[in-house]
Amino acid sequence: MSATVDTRGRPMRVLMVVSNPGISDRTGWPVGFWWAELTHPYWEFVEAGYEVVVASPDGGAVQADSWSDPADPSGYSAHDLISRGFISSPPHAALVEGTPALASLDLDTFDAFFLVGGQAPMYTFRHDQRVKEARRQPPGPGAEEIRHP
Repeated sequence: MSATVDTRGRPMRVLMVVSNPGISDRTGWPVGFWWAELTHPYWEFVEAGYEVVVASPDGGAVQADSWSDPADPSGYSAHDLISRGFISSPPHAALVEGTPALASLDLDTFDAFFLVGGQAPMYTFRHDQRVKEARRQPPGPGAEEIRHP
């Protein structure tokens, strides 16, 4: 792992917000976050030395879109070795099995705010006041927000 990014006397912190499960308005199917939208940035942040917290609006377990799982029978994401490793690693898998709720976190302690993409965020984030409020509350000085386009 790379050296810790420390420009303020503490490691820089990134809050990655994943969606709690939702239902597609178009298909009526259950939807979730996209594995690669979580795992690839997570890997880059950790390798750069950032402290990463994975949270969700409600807290608790979150669900990924099935097609984003490299083990899904569709084979759609079978090539995604980073997600496969994350899912197979017990400490990493635990990050999505018990996310803290946004309201339980001190948002002032984060230097960056990252919205994890997928199908569920399109339906759940846009009407969720907690996500909107978290985005409005400026994180620490010089903080940045990164989100899926």
